[in-house]
Amino acid sequence: AWLRDPSPFLLCRDAASDAAGGGAAGARCSALREADVAVSSDNMSPGEDLRIGAAYAAGGTLNTGLLFVRPTAAGTAFATRWHETVSSPPPGKRFAPPGCCTSDQQVFGRMVRVGGGYPGLAPPAGAPTGGRLLRADGNLTLGSLPLALFMNGHSYFVQRAHERLGVAPFAVHATYTLDTHEGGAKAQRFREAGLWRADPTPPQGERFLAYNFSEPPEVAARRAEYARRGLSAANVDVHLSALEAYVAELRDALALARSLGRTLLLPRWTCWCDRMWAGSDDIFRFGCMYPGAQDGNFVPFPCPMDHILSPAAWAKAGVGHRDAAFLDTLAERGVRPVEVLLLPRAQHRALLARPRVALLDALPLGTSDGEAAKLLAHLRAAPLLRLQHARGLLCALDAPQPFNDLAATLLRAPAWCSRCSQPCEEQLAPWLPAERVRAARPAPAEQHAVCFQPPLPAPLRSDGCAGRS
Repeated sequence: AWLRDPSPFLLCRDAASDAAGGGAAGARCSALREADVAVSSDNMSPGEDLRIGAAYAAGGTLNTGLLFVRPTAAGTAFATRWHETVSSPPPGKRFAPPGCCTSDQQVFGRMVRVGGGYPGLAPPAGAPTGGRLLRADGNLTLGSLPLALFMNGHSYFVQRAHERLGVAPFAVHATYTLDTHEGGAKAQRFREAGLWRADPTPPQGERFLAYNFSEPPEVAARRAEYARRGLSAANVDVHLSALEAYVAELRDALALARSLGRTLLLPRWTCWCDRMWAGSDDIFRFGCMYPGAQDGNFVPFPCPMDHILSPAAWAKAGVGHRDAAFLDTLAERGVRPVEVLLLPRAQHRALLARPRVALLDALPLGTSDGEAAKLLAHLRAAPLLRLQHARGLLCALDAPQPFNDLAATLLRAPAWCSRCSQPCEEQLAPWLPAERVRAARPAPAEQHAVCFQPPLPAPLRSDGCAGRS
């Protein structure tokens, strides 16, 4: 997604254009003026990229999702040769398996690195620290687009590095998505950031139910305990506790939304650990941050949906939902939420018993979906209802089985996996008991990896409110 016009930066026609990148030394367009081709990076630290420059990009993966080809003789020749190599790979080992080549990006990487090897790229002799040029194979000057201005998905959506660095990116590329890694997952990230405008207009009369994010009491208690011990709350214990609590609360909110015939707006959850594509590295050594991104010190952070749920599963089930950013869209249309209070049942009953009080914009905690629908019937036409939270909201459903069947798919949090640089029982001892770590081994004899599966919330029953009054 393009966030602003990159033309002044890319063309770099005058001294004033150097300010288009924000003025930081590592983001000046003049440092790229001699590049025939400039490419983005999958590296994890925009701050290091600004400081070190192209030498930092050379050691990582070049990403052709954001690519600038200047119409120089060398740039034009490279683009032609790249197309020919992708279309008809030449014989020999350079573009053959293993390691190559299933995509145009892999071909690009083999072509620009000297001899096709790794790293095979280095700044020109005498280049200053923070320079953005690399000596590439053949007669090509390769430029590294500043990661802070041409951002990958992790830097933008998870780290929000542009906010910390005080820069205005030109573009964000939806890489590092989780779930199924396909177009739907990428679109979901853009939606959550308020950058997606391709969804159809909501049907006339569509009504919504939102609920605010508030910290679950069990997460607050765990954080307080780690603070007492002088340890960071950015750890696997707090994070797993949060995932379990979020999904349990979501069960009640989703059940009520479906009972009321409303589309659910998801809250902005808080994550206390990052999540990797797969458990291929040791995230614990880096403060529960994706290895390479830890200098951003970004934990805790607002969770993307795919850190907690499977957007693909929701799409496949045909269950509509909206993200917290949609509240801004509704506000732009003049829609304001009706705030629905959640009260202890005795307090709710006492308020209803007062003279001249027949209706309340409130629900008792521990209600059924049928009772809730009756209590909120006077708000049926309101386009947006918003709950304070949804913890302890429902104790029963009038017809639970269809919802429980659906919830078994929608509320299944993805596994959270990591490698350990020492036996996991030892490395995770500050946070988790050994028996829980052993239970998370992907194989009984595997001591250096864990995969935690947050439990599903308990199914709702039709008689779950029995005995409550």
